[in-house]
Amino acid sequence: MVSAMAMGNPDLGASLFDLVQAPIRWQVVRAAIVLGVFDFPADGFSAAEVAERLGLDADRAALFLDALAAMGLMSKVSGRYRPTADAVACLSSASPTSLARSLLQLGGLRHAGLERLPDLLRGESAARADLDLGDPEFWRRAVASLRSFHRGLGRAAMLEVLESLPEWQGARRFLDIGAGSETLCLAVKERRPEMAVTLFDLPGGAARIAADLAAAKQTDLLEIRPGNYNADDFGEAYDVIWASMTLYYAEDLTGVLRRIRRALTPGGVFVSFHEGLTGERTAPETHVIGRLMPALRGQDVSFDLGHIAETACVAGFERVESFEVNTAFGPMRADLAR
Repeated sequence: MVSAMAMGNPDLGASLFDLVQAPIRWQVVRAAIVLGVFDFPADGFSAAEVAERLGLDADRAALFLDALAAMGLMSKVSGRYRPTADAVACLSSASPTSLARSLLQLGGLRHAGLERLPDLLRGESAARADLDLGDPEFWRRAVASLRSFHRGLGRAAMLEVLESLPEWQGARRFLDIGAGSETLCLAVKERRPEMAVTLFDLPGGAARIAADLAAAKQTDLLEIRPGNYNADDFGEAYDVIWASMTLYYAEDLTGVLRRIRRALTPGGVFVSFHEGLTGERTAPETHVIGRLMPALRGQDVSFDLGHIAETACVAGFERVESFEVNTAFGPMRADLAR
């Protein structure tokens, strides 16, 4: 037997071993989401009950539920399983903070092609699926995924940044550029009912969001402006303009930021909420690893730390203040341009 002390770096050994475990954990969670295991009664159930309802083998269902319990997502007492409250909040399809849709979408995006990684590095063509931006089904899935992410993880972090602004209490008009979902705008409207809130997104996304708001009888709460931030008008006289994880496709970032500056009222503030890569684009690990496969498919769009702030100065903003925000999805950079 080899003693752990014989290893030069036992922590590295443990980390490498954990890499072997990590894909198993994800596939177990993915299967639980797909099967709807976290939608079972919160007061508990047996493996036999799960197997009967889902058409599974009872013995294998027990092993599967044991794995979820080993991961801390369930408890097991006297042969009965009960999901933890946190797991239900994040993984039940009925939960308003469910991350299920977002996790499935991110898993598909970030893991696609991993089994071919050596071939991709040798130069094999990395197929990029053509996105049909005119397809309503594409936008239904995209908005649903982002809504899941925003409700479960993003909203709290974004609101914390906004509510820390000196201008926030006096602000009367708010614009969310490239919103992706209505989540942040509705949260702003709930906290500040007197504020005029505008959501700007690509026409397909804007149409999907507008339809969902209409179905929820919330149409009157927000102004929806469809458009492309590379060319279309934002409106004017906003006190706060927000752009979160959306500026990657600016054809001319300086030009876009100039137009954002012109859309602000005097004394207004533009807030960018994006990642910032450091160490010659080797850190933070969350963003570098999480976006590796999209980058290999031609979507290497992450910003270097400081790039947005520097570009804002070139675009005519007189003062830019920046700070790091620690989130569940990695460290983010808030740039406040005035």
